[in-house]
Amino acid sequence: MQDQNITKIKDAQNLLKDFSKRNKWEDIPNIDKFDHLHEELLEMSQHLRYKSREERIDFVKENRDIFIDGIGDLFFGTCRLANQLGVDIEEAFNMVRKEIFAKYNHTDSENNHTKEKI
Repeated sequence: MQDQNITKIKDAQNLLKDFSKRNKWEDIPNIDKFDHLHEELLEMSQHLRYKSREERIDFVKENRDIFIDGIGDLFFGTCRLANQLGVDIEEAFNMVRKEIFAKYNHTDSENNHTKEKI
């Protein structure tokens, strides 16, 4: 399964569970995993911080690899954290999906902290 492309969230979580066992890593709550995920988010956000909407769009288009790597690291880390916490990642997603769709069922834009052009 290690060399196969993952097409389901649950498969990714199971792959990392097996990966952890093979490496003799314990799936117990680990505060470092929270810090790792936070660092990955900060790393990506720094590339977009204080840029206008157009600058952010252009930067992402021109530097797509940065974000592919960052999202991959986040997803890998999120699956590891879910395993450490004993959380079924698909179950968690489906639970919050309903809540979030209901909460944000309107047309307000998401928050964006941008550099204002004067």
